[in-house]
Amino acid sequence: MLRRASKFKDKRSRPRKPARDRTPIPLLEELKSTADPAAALRRLQDADPDVLSYPVCSSLLYRLAKARLLPELNSLLALLRAHRIPCKEAAFNSLIRRLGRAGLPDRALALFLDLPSFDCPSAPSLQSLNSALAALVDNRRLDQARALLGRCADFGIRPNAVSYNILLHGCCENEGSGSARLLFDEMLARRVRPTVVSYNVHIGYSCRNGDSVTGMRLKEEMVKKGIQPNAITYALLMEGLCSEGKYDAARKLMFDMEYQGCKTTLVNYGVLMSDRGRRGDFDRIRELLAEMNRRKLKPDVVIYGILINYLCVAGRTAEAYKVLVEMQIKGCEPNAATYRMMVDGFCRAGEFEKAVGVLNAMLASKHSPRAESFRCLILGLCESGKLEEACFVLEEMIKRKMGLDVEGWKALAEATIGGNCVLEDQLLSQLIFQSP
Repeated sequence: MLRRASKFKDKRSRPRKPARDRTPIPLLEELKSTADPAAALRRLQDADPDVLSYPVCSSLLYRLAKARLLPELNSLLALLRAHRIPCKEAAFNSLIRRLGRAGLPDRALALFLDLPSFDCPSAPSLQSLNSALAALVDNRRLDQARALLGRCADFGIRPNAVSYNILLHGCCENEGSGSARLLFDEMLARRVRPTVVSYNVHIGYSCRNGDSVTGMRLKEEMVKKGIQPNAITYALLMEGLCSEGKYDAARKLMFDMEYQGCKTTLVNYGVLMSDRGRRGDFDRIRELLAEMNRRKLKPDVVIYGILINYLCVAGRTAEAYKVLVEMQIKGCEPNAATYRMMVDGFCRAGEFEKAVGVLNAMLASKHSPRAESFRCLILGLCESGKLEEACFVLEEMIKRKMGLDVEGWKALAEATIGGNCVLEDQLLSQLIFQSP
């Protein structure tokens, strides 16, 4: 109690940080309100150079990259160079990662190499290097990533463990453990100390490929090097053992980890629950939940999601729905994935009205189902003669700019024949609205 009071007092006695200047920037507000990023760029290009600034330009950089408007993106970057607008490197790092996620690794690499041409004194840095490596690895450009890592001295950058971990992950996923081990040896030769993440990448790959023996050997190796395994390390090993049908060994490992100085977490229980769920052993899952309660481990949305998912897969939707309600009563808010599991579970069981009920709760929580879930709901509601509910689902689908396939439209059309004229008119208007 005294310790808590002391912390509270220290926090209150700290001097307050000065409030940030939130004065609106007219041009920035205008660009944000322009729906078309290309039109926003044209407005920016016509603006007086004196009003151009980093906040104004950076907000548009992300929008152009997200829309894959590369010519426009190049024009904006050229404008930044021409007017020597001071930039923060964080904007470029985010842009490099966004280009990688958009499947444009060549453009991400080119931007990294062009960084010295901008008014950004700190670039390129280790952070921008790691952003470029991630963009290449995410798009399976491993040779280019290796080449970039080999050129670090040219940029005055010394790669760190994060740099190697990014590439290690790509090597394991795409080339196997042999390639990853060569990179690991290079890492040691360059005197870059491996981290727990470095070993977890290796261990995860081995265990996913049915080789928990190698995973255990790697865990012992990291301990000898003075690197403490964490809860994720043990979770990966437990997952490997479970995939080999060695549930008891995985459960024993979870208890052994505490003797090794590593606290058991929800992720470790999640591995055991997932294995029991795949095998339909819900009694054992309940035992694990009770054990978590005794150990003062409060289930989170992931733990509840595991139980809901496997109950739905087993067709036990009533029990799954009870879990959904229970988690909310206990103060754990469902996420989009949880709601989707429940909607899809009711659809698979043919309980479409209940699925609509969950859909309403999902939409009220600002989450949205997948297009396939919407489609399944519409088909099921039409087949059950629930046309009004089907039209509601279609309307929500169109609001989210999701298209319905031919089979879905056919089901709606057939259900309206000889039915409610108001609904027929509503359906027709929605069809016209969705047409190009």
